[in-house]
Amino acid sequence: MSIGKALLRIGEVAKLSGLSSRTIDYYTQCGLLPVERSSSNYRLYPETVLQTLERIQLLKKQRLSIEEISLALRTPEDQEIDPIMYDVQDEIDCLQKKLASLEEKLKNAPPEEKARVHGVLEKRLTDVMKLLTLF
Repeated sequence: MSIGKALLRIGEVAKLSGLSSRTIDYYTQCGLLPVERSSSNYRLYPETVLQTLERIQLLKKQRLSIEEISLALRTPEDQEIDPIMYDVQDEIDCLQKKLASLEEKLKNAPPEEKARVHGVLEKRLTDVMKLLTLF
């Protein structure tokens, strides 16, 4: 890390990112975050770690493993978008088939069961739509 750039201690990173120090330490141990030690043995992170943590959180929401996240962090963002987009499209296709199957099974279900299933799925879909509005 270059001299003159602001370095943040783990507590500051936790506070600014909204993540726990334990989570940040875990990501560091996995090699996802760059860190150096001060002469007093404090972990010091560059300010850019905040953007890296945001990216990690987005990748986690896509259900990527730590290994996949590590690979994605080493890949420029513009080169990783299309494969992920195609994966999402495949997942949507799969979900549409599952929803059609569920609809068939619920055809003769009591109205309260249909309402329960609808409520659960509507909540989850609302959450997904909120994620999409972040783009």
